[in-house]
Amino acid sequence: MTVSLALRHSREVSAATRQRIQRLARAHGYRPDPAIVRLMHHLRQRRPARAKANLAGLLGARWTLPQRTGNFMSRLCEGLTARADALGYAFSVFSTDDYPGDGQLGRVLASRGIEGLIILPLPRPADLSGLLDWSAFSVVSATPSVLAPHFHAVMPNHFENMLTVCAALTAQGFQRIGLAIPSDWDARVRHRWTGALLWQNAFGATQPIPPLLTPGPGPVLDLAAFVAWLRREKPDAVISDAISRSTLVAGLARLPERLRPKIITMNWPDPPFDAGLDQRPEHLGASAIDVLAGQLTRGEKGIPAVPSSTLIEGAWQGPTLVLARTARRKIRRPAR
Repeated sequence: MTVSLALRHSREVSAATRQRIQRLARAHGYRPDPAIVRLMHHLRQRRPARAKANLAGLLGARWTLPQRTGNFMSRLCEGLTARADALGYAFSVFSTDDYPGDGQLGRVLASRGIEGLIILPLPRPADLSGLLDWSAFSVVSATPSVLAPHFHAVMPNHFENMLTVCAALTAQGFQRIGLAIPSDWDARVRHRWTGALLWQNAFGATQPIPPLLTPGPGPVLDLAAFVAWLRREKPDAVISDAISRSTLVAGLARLPERLRPKIITMNWPDPPFDAGLDQRPEHLGASAIDVLAGQLTRGEKGIPAVPSSTLIEGAWQGPTLVLARTARRKIRRPAR
């Protein structure tokens, strides 16, 4: 049992013993038998679930779980919890704000018997290298906003999702498609939204509009810059993130109704928006747990030598949209 636990990097065995057994295993050329690994995984799943929080999600600093129904983070956690429960794990969420002391978060996780971590979407792109001793945990990132270390990841397919939105809009006659987000919000998705829009402007048979990336910290857009951009570029549709909706609504109110573009969210459903993309966060959460459970079964901990990513594609949602300028022409045509 000691050898088995040590080869799976379990903290039930002291660090010195783990290292000694792993050195011996490497020296003797030990390789696990895949058939035995699958059998043991099957037997563990048949045991009654233990009532302890052995998987956890980490919330970044200055970030709380939104309470609004249908929100991306809430739906993501629902998917994480449901899949963890189905596999016999318990799942809980920890905020790094609650454990500011040096090493405090690591000690709390160890005391709770937590060996598997999901890094939840961060409010800002961040380097988490010094947050924990990552060698003690199996880790999956559910966000591209982790600058370092590079873990295995399960995240929305941001580039493909933006192309899906652009394709849906062009199919409904929209030719001037704009993107309006804070610059650090663009950095959170590793510039994949702006990259996809650049492709659309170059090859998508639409009229190019430079994206608006306001310099202030997200999630709120700079209102004055947004209104000036609307008047200058005259987009038919504006794609944004749902968190900026109050600024979007205030900006549109400063334009004549016939010149107001349709507002598209990358975080559907959200009532103030006309249509948008559902990123399917429940599926993202379930897939993240599956990847994490596989790491735990194989005893894989720490920062991987070759990180891999699983991308979850979203789906276009919302009613058929009508161009504001098209609607105006239809109203005036009978008068002629």
